[in-house]
Amino acid sequence: MADLPTDGATPGGPGDTASRRQFLTWLSRAFLGLWALGGIGVVTTYMGSSGNSNEGGGRLVRVGALDELRLGEIRLIRHGVTPFFVIRTNETNVLALSAVCTHVRCILNVDREHRTIVCPCHEGRFDLKGNVLSGPPPRPLPTYEVSMRAGEVFVRV
Repeated sequence: MADLPTDGATPGGPGDTASRRQFLTWLSRAFLGLWALGGIGVVTTYMGSSGNSNEGGGRLVRVGALDELRLGEIRLIRHGVTPFFVIRTNETNVLALSAVCTHVRCILNVDREHRTIVCPCHEGRFDLKGNVLSGPPPRPLPTYEVSMRAGEVFVRV
C-alpha cells in the first residue's frame, strides 16, 4: 500500500492524462517549430536569391560570341520567363531589350521588313531601341545591362 501514489491516481488512470497532454503539447510545438524554421528558410532563400548575382543583382546570361552576331541582327533569346532581344547596333555595341510587351505581357515578334518589334496581341509597335511607335503599349521596353568579356556577350536579366 505504500507503493500507491498519495494523490489517488493509479497507473494508467486519470493521473496519466496530464502527462500525455504535456507530451502531445510538447510534440506539436516541436513539430510547428520545425515547420516555422523551414518556412523562414524558404522565405529568406526566396528574398535573398537573385540567381548568379554579382553587384547590381540579376542573373548573368551568356548570349554567345560577339563575332556570331551580325551587324544589325536582332536575335530572340528565350530565357525562362524573361525572354529578350539582343541587337548588335555597331561593331562594339550590343543592346538588350525585353521581349515582353508592356501592354499585356505578350511575347513580341520582329518585323524584319520594317525593322520594328511588333506585339502579336494588339499590334503595338516598338523601334529597335524599345520606344513605343504605335498601339496600346503604355511605356517603352525595359533594357538590360550588356557586358562583354573575352569576346563573349553577357546580359544581366
